[in-house]
Amino acid sequence: MIKSICKRTLLAGLVVTFLTAPAWAQGKGKPITLTARVVDAVCLLPTGLKGDSHRECAIGCDKAGVRMYLLDEKANVMYAAMADGPFKDPNGLLREHLERVVTVKGDLFTGPGGLKVVAVKEVKTAAAAQPCAPKAKQPCAAKNPCAPKK
Repeated sequence: MIKSICKRTLLAGLVVTFLTAPAWAQGKGKPITLTARVVDAVCLLPTGLKGDSHRECAIGCDKAGVRMYLLDEKANVMYAAMADGPFKDPNGLLREHLERVVTVKGDLFTGPGGLKVVAVKEVKTAAAAQPCAPKAKQPCAAKNPCAPKK
């Protein structure tokens, strides 16, 4: 009788564990579009180094195999970057954008401890990072800081 109760309890526990498995173990991410700075966490976290003045160092860290991160500076959230499939370079699509603001499309996964990870699928230079980039229409030169001075 006691063995039967133990077996049922164990079976019930396994069923509950299986049904309530964490989202990160399900293997399916949530589509996300994110505007963030591609950062080198090895220098950012201990010393706060980031931006164009740190770009050459980030390039060196990338060459040494350091994984890059995506820092959403407005929301103050950092995401680990990963490739969108096995056996791919996790920094591959980010490499030319080190320490610059980009718009990333990919899938968001949440790992143990709340770790946010983005499987990067597409990277574009963010328009906000290039205020002088050509725009379709600019009806008012006074509102355009990039317009030629008169």
